Amino acid sequence: MMNKLKELPFTSYHPSYEFLAFYRIFFSMFLLWTGVSDNSWIHSIPNSAMHPPISILSFIDFIPSGTFFVLCRYIMYLGLLLIMIGYKPRIFAILYMVIYVLTSNYAYSFGKVNHDFVYTLPILIMAFSPWNRTYSFFPEPVKETDGPAKSWPLFMISLIFSFGMFTAGFSKILGGWLSMDTQYTQIFFSQYRYIIGWNDFLSDFYDGINSKIFWEFLDYFTVFFETVFIIAFLYPKFFRFMLLITVFFHLNVLLMLNISFMYSIGLYTLFIPAYLLPVGFRSKVKKILTHIFNPNYRLIALALIVLYLLILGFFDINTIGFICNEFFSFIAFGQNSTSLIMMGGAFLLALYLFIRSLRKLDVK
Repeated sequence: MMNKLKELPFTSYHPSYEFLAFYRIFFSMFLLWTGVSDNSWIHSIPNSAMHPPISILSFIDFIPSGTFFVLCRYIMYLGLLLIMIGYKPRIFAILYMVIYVLTSNYAYSFGKVNHDFVYTLPILIMAFSPWNRTYSFFPEPVKETDGPAKSWPLFMISLIFSFGMFTAGFSKILGGWLSMDTQYTQIFFSQYRYIIGWNDFLSDFYDGINSKIFWEFLDYFTVFFETVFIIAFLYPKFFRFMLLITVFFHLNVLLMLNISFMYSIGLYTLFIPAYLLPVGFRSKVKKILTHIFNPNYRLIALALIVLYLLILGFFDINTIGFICNEFFSFIAFGQNSTSLIMMGGAFLLALYLFIRSLRKLDVK
């Protein structure tokens, strides 16, 4: 039993080098789309107002200049671009995360602490996987030790995510969510609808439900769904199934509370069982990426990065973010429509792959 647990990180997942490279490209572009926060506003806050969470900033009592935060922003953009084209992605992933943690800690010192760190973490952990073997302008040489490295980063991310979900559910238990006297889901719904004013999508529908059993069921379902993750990471197929439930859960949270979990898609994509996708589709994607990421075009890739940074610097336009946002604004049909399209699409894809997995039981 102990030997199986020791081997679990290295035998749980078997992604191909092509899928890892695809994820390197996809996730770096996804972070470029969501953009890098401009934290230059922090320098205008007096030092006395800084109350950082427990971190390295607990020992620092000064705030850098606005230039420092602007420089950090450009370095983070540069890091993501270099990761995308495959130029020393491990080094720049570490650099990106160091600057991200530092600037985020400063931002969190004056208000709410967000949990978006979890959805950014893959870029650091996956940097230690062989995700730069192919589809790269600067591919890494073949190494015999790369085999085990294909699995443990995915296992580590599944472990961290599962523990985070479990603590969310366990805290709800301690907070009384399982009490039959109070329906906490309904309380949160009422707060977001009537106090904050978020009442799009199915808010009117849920507002008309007065059944205590319905709202109590949602309380119990939420707690059970989140706490069961404490064992989900031990079983890759079960973990992927739980991610399907998670996407469905987040989609319903969006429809009910108007809270978007769109940023989580970047993390969930890592666990797509690519072998379940149609062979023809995989072949087309492979052909396109192989043609684009040709090492002979590396100078062109570097020139495009310089151009990207110049546009960012002179016009404050994040090109990938601009293109994606313009596309979604063209097909938008209301507030938060981008989140609905992304989360709805993610759920349909996850459901499609789940159904295919039931039809292909002989596929490992």
